[in-house]
Amino acid sequence: MAEKSETWEEDDREEDFRKTGQTCYNREKESNDNGNVFDCAFHPTRPLLACGLSNGSIRLFQGPDADAPFDRWTIDDRFRLDNASHIKCLAWNVDGTRLAAGCFDGTVAVWQCNGVDDSTIPFQAKEHNLAVFEIIWNRWNCNLFATRSRDEGELQRILTWNSDLNEPVSCQCLELDTKFVWDFEWISSTRMAACTYEGTILICEIGSKVPVRRVSHPGVWKVRWHFALHYLVSCSTDGSVKVWSKNRHQEVGQIQLENRVYCVDCHGLRSGGSALIASGLEDGTIAIWHVTENRLQILSEHLDAVTCISFSPDGQYLATLDNEEKLIIWSTENWVIIFHHFKPANENWNHIRWNPTSNKLAISSNSHEIHIIELEDEFEDCISSHDEEKST
Repeated sequence: MAEKSETWEEDDREEDFRKTGQTCYNREKESNDNGNVFDCAFHPTRPLLACGLSNGSIRLFQGPDADAPFDRWTIDDRFRLDNASHIKCLAWNVDGTRLAAGCFDGTVAVWQCNGVDDSTIPFQAKEHNLAVFEIIWNRWNCNLFATRSRDEGELQRILTWNSDLNEPVSCQCLELDTKFVWDFEWISSTRMAACTYEGTILICEIGSKVPVRRVSHPGVWKVRWHFALHYLVSCSTDGSVKVWSKNRHQEVGQIQLENRVYCVDCHGLRSGGSALIASGLEDGTIAIWHVTENRLQILSEHLDAVTCISFSPDGQYLATLDNEEKLIIWSTENWVIIFHHFKPANENWNHIRWNPTSNKLAISSNSHEIHIIELEDEFEDCISSHDEEKST
């Protein structure tokens, strides 16, 4: 589908991020007694960051507004599990009224966040046998979410949950006839796609315990839903990135790259811009597929496999993370580097999370710290405004 390949030249790069108005690097330290942060999640509309700790509690950081520097956000520890367990993953639902957590012991818990009694736990259940590694809410149904665990010695299970407070809490198990599900994604209010070790993408329907459709993509590793194109996107260790139609589940486009693809993300740029698919490769390159322009662009800056990739919600930035834990933020306007940073040697960076206004990026590090990258221009504006208020 794509025909042209470009490599960004050395002279075209802008590595001084301060020239692009980008960034302030902050760290909010936790004491060892409070435990390590394994995952974090920004609220979809409010200046609120939830961090899951190893002592079974949720630490909230809340700001006066989205532009306020993170060191001015206040701490709130109202959320806690009934029985303490390491919280491995966190996710807000689409309207921010529920916060779900998955734990190392297989427990799944949901908190109600309606502004009345935010400490209420509508339910807490232990249906998984081992650690819950992923939670994904349905974007079309704010009460529905799915969880994935790694149940050793058993066939892989994905559980779907209905958190509607007006109905009895229900949990359904999808039997996928495989020991390894690498990734899954909701593609409608009732359907999800799961990719497996066997090189198959399974289309699963709520209400049916077995997949309703199977399509083959050898080596498939990740799946994502492209909201601008209304297509499913998958990437593979055979170097291919494919686009699938939602209804017929047929391949409608493909690019073939020279190395294994470990991660993929999608965005439809604002103001009529190109629909993009970004992929991270084993050799450290990043492939930008301008789908609607039928064009491929290669970015070369990482020296190791790119394992995490994420567009900001407004599409202005792309964050990438490699095995050596080098973080790069790119401008999608001209694909110059506007921020780069290496992690501390004693940390493991696993997740990168944008806030809804795209001016903060949170990184959980399996340590007692949460890292925040902030836009420099807005940070400086807030400092100036604060200093003016103090002087009057």
